[in-house]
Amino acid sequence: MRDWLVLLAVGAGTYLMRVAFLLSHRAAALAAVRRTLPHIGPAVLGALVLPALILPSGSLSLHATAPTLIAAAACVLAWRRTRSTPLALVVGLVTAWTAEAALWAWT
Repeated sequence: MRDWLVLLAVGAGTYLMRVAFLLSHRAAALAAVRRTLPHIGPAVLGALVLPALILPSGSLSLHATAPTLIAAAACVLAWRRTRSTPLALVVGLVTAWTAEAALWAWT
């Protein structure tokens, strides 16, 4: 019974937060909020991607970290040069495979 009450409370809280947002859509956002909103997406993306780049296997090791960092750098360079996201992703993926194969062959 207690589990159901917790689920109900969480569901009601989520619903109330969404309703409050929908009801307040006519109110103008504060200037500080409007200045901050464009930076939220990149900050969240960085928070998700950076740990995966630095600690791809959950721990810091040369075999896991070097190929991902090399591939990320190649991906960024390819995108900056061509402005093509699919091409940058392919370049990053091929670079990751090549760097990983080279690193494993070297050791």
